[in-house]
Amino acid sequence: MKTIILIALILISCASTVYAETAPAVKEKDQATSNQVIMIGASYLQGWPLKNIGCLPVVNKGVNGETSTQVRARFDTDVISAKPAAVLIWGHINDFSNAPMAQEQQTRQTAIDNLKQMIERAREEGIIPLVATEITFGMPTDIKSRIMRLIGGIMGKRSYQDYISSNVLAINEWLRDYAKAQGIGILEIERLMTNAEGNRKQGYYTDDLSHITEQAYQDLQAFAQPVLQKVLIEKHGLCS
Repeated sequence: MKTIILIALILISCASTVYAETAPAVKEKDQATSNQVIMIGASYLQGWPLKNIGCLPVVNKGVNGETSTQVRARFDTDVISAKPAAVLIWGHINDFSNAPMAQEQQTRQTAIDNLKQMIERAREEGIIPLVATEITFGMPTDIKSRIMRLIGGIMGKRSYQDYISSNVLAINEWLRDYAKAQGIGILEIERLMTNAEGNRKQGYYTDDLSHITEQAYQDLQAFAQPVLQKVLIEKHGLCS
């Protein structure tokens, strides 16, 4: 009888030891995923070296050249499966640079549908969705380019840059209204990087008129931190 009791005590002791050693590891994993912020989008986001928002670690899931349809296709894999606390969705300019101008209205609606679906998927899974307005194209300011735009306007033609930027601005306006109606945090990158004419500010685009300069990313970093901290830390209390 004493032998049986001794064996039982040894087994209980071993079980307690295993539980005590494994429990903290599970807890640590849960905490890491609950504090994580994932950013998802295309090349503009991919180049943004944002590593943290206050106490919150940031994971960048930007992929060069992707449209909102491609971002949406990997949303569950790259965002939902990781179970982050929040997700920042940025990017729809490639939808228009990768589609014929004749399909402008269809392309615009597809981008809107993709953005809505990603926001709704995040909410379904208890993930805080944040959205960013897109930036417009760079516009050359040399005399020749100005004359060409003037002639094109007289002839009723739109430049490629005007086509891209006008659609970016239209979706940004929809995004503002939707975010306000849904109570979603919004990062106004357009208002940081776009001038009064609706074009990207000089110094914020590279020679190809599309990609973002180092100075633009530095200014974005300074602009975005207080906005994102207010939404995620002050409003949602993620660091508490």
